[in-house]
Amino acid sequence: MTVGSEITRGLIQDTNSNWIANKLTSHGVLVKRIISVPDEKEEIKWALRSCLEIAELVVTTGGLGFTHDDITVEAVADALGLKLVLSIEALNMIKSRVRGEVTYQVKAAYIPEGSRPLYNRVGVSPGVHIVVGSKSIFLLPGVPGEMKAIFEDYVEPLVSQSGVYSRTIIVKTRHTYESQVDRLLEPLRSKYTWAYFKTHAKTPVEITVIVRANSLLELEERVNALIIDLQRTLEVQSVETIF
Repeated sequence: MTVGSEITRGLIQDTNSNWIANKLTSHGVLVKRIISVPDEKEEIKWALRSCLEIAELVVTTGGLGFTHDDITVEAVADALGLKLVLSIEALNMIKSRVRGEVTYQVKAAYIPEGSRPLYNRVGVSPGVHIVVGSKSIFLLPGVPGEMKAIFEDYVEPLVSQSGVYSRTIIVKTRHTYESQVDRLLEPLRSKYTWAYFKTHAKTPVEITVIVRANSLLELEERVNALIIDLQRTLEVQSVETIF
């Protein structure tokens, strides 16, 4: 969930959601929804509640800074019925990143009650981790470098323990027409329900397949079986497996 009127108005391109979705997918997480909303409290609240209806993990980016339109933390707290409280831990994190006296930056030290601040080793504003029942919400900065640092330090270690594994297979075929390849893949889609197949309209046609499993052994078996069937079904030029 990306927050920022500059995104919804087309002023900047959202690269955060693509990077996060790729990272989550590589750890076997099935991404169900990607939403961009403006810096408006009611929109942020709606998007968060919408995501929590279908997901165990919600990651937001944007709106954690010090300007008037940085309202993500406030909106999230409101959506969850939580008070904003001054976190001494978050304040100390900010102090460690600010040269001189902390003034306006103190805004980022107010986080929802019961949540945990996440140290930002690249910027100033801490991220926030909120646990609601069995669900986790991570609020990350919108600046890509800061977002990536906090994601790698806190979100990635959590999802890597999910017990789900994933691998991506890139297949270059000798086929010219995407529609032909799509028809040939239909039996494999029915057979391998745990795999995601995506054809690409290139010449020759390429295919991306994402395989998910509950163990590394099962993942290896599924990948090997699928590659054999792909080679039997299509005219394959090369196969690359991405770990």
